[in-house]
Amino acid sequence: MLLLTARVLQLIRRARQPLSKAEIANETGISLSAVSVHVDRLMQEKLIMVSHVGASSGGRKPKQYAIHKNYGIIVSIELGISYVQVAIADFDCEIIVTTNSPSDINQGPDAVLPEVQQLVDHLLQEYNLDKSLIKGIGIGVPGPVDFSLGTPIAPPIMPGWDQYPIREFWFQHYACPCYVDNDVNNMVLGEYAKGLNFEVDNLIHIKVGTGIGSGVIYDGKLYRGSTGSAGDIGHFDIGNDVMCWCGNRGCLEANAGGKAIVEKAKQLALSGKSEHLLQLLERNGRLTLDDLGEGLLKLDPASVELIRESGAAIGKVIASIVNFSNPSLISIGGKLSEFGDIFLAAIRQSVYQRSMPLATRKLMMNKSLLGSKAGLIGGAYMTIDQLILQATNDDPEYFLNVMPSIETYK
Repeated sequence: MLLLTARVLQLIRRARQPLSKAEIANETGISLSAVSVHVDRLMQEKLIMVSHVGASSGGRKPKQYAIHKNYGIIVSIELGISYVQVAIADFDCEIIVTTNSPSDINQGPDAVLPEVQQLVDHLLQEYNLDKSLIKGIGIGVPGPVDFSLGTPIAPPIMPGWDQYPIREFWFQHYACPCYVDNDVNNMVLGEYAKGLNFEVDNLIHIKVGTGIGSGVIYDGKLYRGSTGSAGDIGHFDIGNDVMCWCGNRGCLEANAGGKAIVEKAKQLALSGKSEHLLQLLERNGRLTLDDLGEGLLKLDPASVELIRESGAAIGKVIASIVNFSNPSLISIGGKLSEFGDIFLAAIRQSVYQRSMPLATRKLMMNKSLLGSKAGLIGGAYMTIDQLILQATNDDPEYFLNVMPSIETYK
């Protein structure tokens, strides 16, 4: 169980609106006098602040408390297959500044991480932010992660990253806590906490980009599973013989992910079935997902059909998940979610055709509310969550300022 001061801080942080001491007492079951002690301590350390003054019910007007966004900053990083995004967020997970850069994750951690560090340093210098303000670093990577160790585990599209000590790298440079998770777990946290303001407690966020993955919130909590691999829907078997880069055949990702669609588009272009795609291939020497998006805008039949087929295949897998877990919301993000109604309509059609009526009675399916920022915002949220959850002393000055030993990350 969380220590009392940490419990109060978490409650204030997760509230949909500022809370009074009486409301905190009611939610926690702690006496009003005890709540006052914890609130005063958090106020003294500038972890929370008076946000509003409520209406009087006969006595003094109650002060209402919220997280103090200027307590410190969080560095949030999202590693993609061909890009990296870096953000600096305040202590309420609002992004202060962000940047991105092309990056090739296939080059391995020894090449990629120093490049990312340079991006972080540049942001800090550009906005005159001292390293001492950093309370923690959160990182999302496109592969399975052992969250307790902060290491990727046999990631199929991240050669050279298996069990790499990512946390240790960042500790050596910034001497602050670092947490590493699967990128879609961070995305679903961002959608839940900031996109939806904690209003939907059972949701699944699907990312469809180069690969396909999902993050799961059940009963208001991120579900990682027993070893951290929950949500890896990209490797569901959809019953064909297409080889996947994971080594198996018939995976959803190998048929409907961005990389697979681009390869199919190339074959259609070379076979003369799409003049639009052939022109782009001849001009640029390759095809990209953006080329397919352009094809959609021009109503190129081959581009439209490829996107529809991808959405239909993904929808079939989502339907099985809906039947099994009965979420309230399916959120669709990633590059392909930017392709509009054709892609989303194909997903919806498959889901409603193949799910049981009761499972879809109240189901919502929407495009991501936060878009490309979901993982960055969620990474900041995850980091602050862990800073609080790993409190080891009922003293706010201690548990959010203590720095771990380098031995923690070995």
